[in-house]
Amino acid sequence: MKTSFFNKSMMGVLVALALSLSACGKKDSSAVRVAGRGTPTGVSQSGGTTPNTCSNANMTWGKIFDPYASSAFESQVKGFVSATLDPQSLGTISGNINDKTGIDFSGSFQFDTAGKLIPTSSTVVIKIFDSFVGQVYNGQTIVPYVVEFKQASEGMIDRNTRQIQVKFKDSYGEIIFQGQYDNTTVQGTVQYQNYTAVNGYQPAAGTLGSFKAYTCALIK
Repeated sequence: MKTSFFNKSMMGVLVALALSLSACGKKDSSAVRVAGRGTPTGVSQSGGTTPNTCSNANMTWGKIFDPYASSAFESQVKGFVSATLDPQSLGTISGNINDKTGIDFSGSFQFDTAGKLIPTSSTVVIKIFDSFVGQVYNGQTIVPYVVEFKQASEGMIDRNTRQIQVKFKDSYGEIIFQGQYDNTTVQGTVQYQNYTAVNGYQPAAGTLGSFKAYTCALIK
């Protein structure tokens, strides 16, 4: 009983901390990043599922995952969020693309005819489903932790080799999607470099994971 009470109490403390820190990315209205436990305006919950085709309701959602489903994935995810959130506020996170916990993302990478990214028309929303999501605390259901970039920094597409690279950058750090695409899917890796960290941590960097989405949903 003592262990159960401790676990429940600790979860309450961590969730409360997550909610209190959720506005940390919202203070500067000019910033391109918004972070917090919630759903961005105009974006529906994905339910942790992978999109099937570009004609259904989930067509805009892809996955960030670890193809080896290693334990390092959770550490990298928590390193990434440490720019805006105490990583101890998150529960467990799986790198297995088919598990309930993990990362969904939705984006729009728009390029001009010369292959140069149009930053103001390019966005990405990253939704982290940890093990706390779906649990009820103080009458409220815990929702995914969201990191949203409202515009990109730079990028390019090579329509001959079918390679893309897109960078999102702000005062907290940068994240880079790099990979290749065909007529059906676009896939590659996501790298991040934090410039800041919450109290008690140092700016983290590394590979957030591999990503996969439908080409018709991501590349414009």
